Amino acid sequence: MAKLILKHPLTLGKLTVSELNFRDFTTAADYLSFDQRGGVAQRIALIASLSGTDEELVKQLRGVDYRAAEKMADAMIEADATASVEDAEKK
Repeated sequence: MAKLILKHPLTLGKLTVSELNFRDFTTAADYLSFDQRGGVAQRIALIASLSGTDEELVKQLRGVDYRAAEKMADAMIEADATASVEDAEKK
C-alpha cells in the first residue's frame, strides 16, 4: 500500500487527515470514476477511489499535496497500461 504523507494535513470537524493510503491495485470502479468526468474532476474522483477517501476531502488538498496524489494515481494507471501492452505482446 502506497502512503502519501500530506504536507498540509486537513481538519474536518474533530478529524485530522494527515495521509492518504492508496491501494496496491486498481479496479474497474476506479476506471469508471476516472471516465465519468473531465479534467481535474477525473483526477479528484480517481484519487478518492484509489485511496478510499471522500471526493470532498480530496478537493480540499493543498496544491502540493494534490499534485503528489495525482502523480501516484497516474503512476498506477500507467502501470496498468504498461502491463496490458506487455501481456498483449506475449500472445
